[in-house]
Amino acid sequence: MTYATWEPRHRLTTVAPGKSDLFVVTLIDGKRAMVSAIVDYNDALAKARAFHRDHPCQIKVLPMTGAEVHNLFGLCAPEGPQPMTEDERRLVVSTLTQIARDSTDADARGEAFELLTRMGLMKL
Repeated sequence: MTYATWEPRHRLTTVAPGKSDLFVVTLIDGKRAMVSAIVDYNDALAKARAFHRDHPCQIKVLPMTGAEVHNLFGLCAPEGPQPMTEDERRLVVSTLTQIARDSTDADARGEAFELLTRMGLMKL
């Protein structure tokens, strides 16, 4: 059986982000062009559309989970926990506090509360 698509060779392809997607990866003719946080999905898609208008090529804008990005780029987790610098700790605490206070996603708030509790910053 031969697969022949009716779609044009040069096109932009994407799928809507899923709940567990953390990153958006943009590929141009099979080569990585950009990796962004999933909150930048609409911006990545807009940039891809603008580029595609002027350049005939195959572009894929792919929402991905953390595990998918690890597999795609061959990333390996360190053998054991790595110590955080004080600046990294402040950033993590600030981000988790913002999520716990402002997010409308109950799952995200719950995870933020859990992590803040495990870090000893909250008591339930």
